[in-house]
Amino acid sequence: MGDSGKRFGWTEDGLDAKDRIQKNDLKERAGKENQHTRNLRERVQEDEHTKINNYSEGYCYGCSKVDKVISTLIYMCGECMEKRGTEGLMCLLTKKHNYELCDIHAGWEFDDVWQINCSMCDSCMRRLHKVHNAYRAKGGRKNAPDEIMKRKYYARNPGEEFGTGITRDQTRDQSFRLG
Repeated sequence: MGDSGKRFGWTEDGLDAKDRIQKNDLKERAGKENQHTRNLRERVQEDEHTKINNYSEGYCYGCSKVDKVISTLIYMCGECMEKRGTEGLMCLLTKKHNYELCDIHAGWEFDDVWQINCSMCDSCMRRLHKVHNAYRAKGGRKNAPDEIMKRKYYARNPGEEFGTGITRDQTRDQSFRLG
């Protein structure tokens, strides 16, 4: 017990297992961070609408209030984005060119839905969670308008070719057993 300069007498570097894990995690995180993520983080923290402080408080893009927020990816149609503006957006990622469910008003939109990165408060995240639960309960992607049209079309025309060139009549007769 004479080692008063060290934190623990039985560790050589003065770090216990918890401190060593934390130190290694910080090194790994710093190694994974590239210039693009640093630039994005700087741009986000400079703007007052996207800035998040040390207490995880920031601007909620869903309800336009300053509260405890979490950053997430959501799908939003152009009309909902026009209502909210683009100030609170961290990043526009992708425009979807097919039917996609808008996470804000829970309706299917064609060729006008964007995947966006934004911050939302707990109440907006609960609302988003309810939209996603209802989406999964109804069957998910199977209820998209284009999927319904495809099912109706191929139900009326069973011999039509799919995109791969295989017809339904051929696939019904095939056996995939070994031997």
